Amino acid sequence: MPKQVDHEERREAISQAVWQVVSESGLEGLTLRAVATAGGCTTGMVTHYFRDKRALLAHARALMHRRMADRIDALPAPSDPRAALYAVAEQALPLDEVRRREAVVWSQFLLTTRNDPALFGEHTRSHASWIDRLTALTRAACPEDPEAAVLDVRVRALVACVDGLALNAVTDPDAYPPELQRQVLKTQLDLVLGRPSARPSPASEPAPAPGAARKPAKDCRT
Repeated sequence: MPKQVDHEERREAISQAVWQVVSESGLEGLTLRAVATAGGCTTGMVTHYFRDKRALLAHARALMHRRMADRIDALPAPSDPRAALYAVAEQALPLDEVRRREAVVWSQFLLTTRNDPALFGEHTRSHASWIDRLTALTRAACPEDPEAAVLDVRVRALVACVDGLALNAVTDPDAYPPELQRQVLKTQLDLVLGRPSARPSPASEPAPAPGAARKPAKDCRT
């Protein structure tokens, strides 16, 4: 009896080989032969499932997006909305080998979208899904109920921060170690959520009583 072939499993295995080639050699090293070597198969098998390089990239990017979504859905329920937003946003940072490879492939994929309408379409769909997820989480975590336009700006600021962190961390990992990435993300969340500072602003401090002596200003240089 002939052995049953799981075609989707093979497609996923080939896409993982694409990730390996791109993370190690960049887009310039992405060839059918390189993918076949990394995947331990023949070039004929690669072309059987993917007609060209564009199809390889599109499936590899879509699979990466789906796996990240599955990973987020499997996260344990956090204690509060802010923790939920942090936990999801953190999944886009290269804090371990799996996410580092994803970030490398994602950054390389972005380069191909500028001149390829099909790949650009794949990018815009996955990006819109990411924005929608973060928007719902940010709305739940905001201490006030911001207008839609304000909320959108806050979410875009968060995305810009996460994307920039990921790009810099895969480009210069020594300058952006995991703990620094986490600290930057936490700081950005404070800004995005509009949390008040622990220290009162000068305008909120009580005015001195009439006739009371003012304390001399402290020299900030000392």
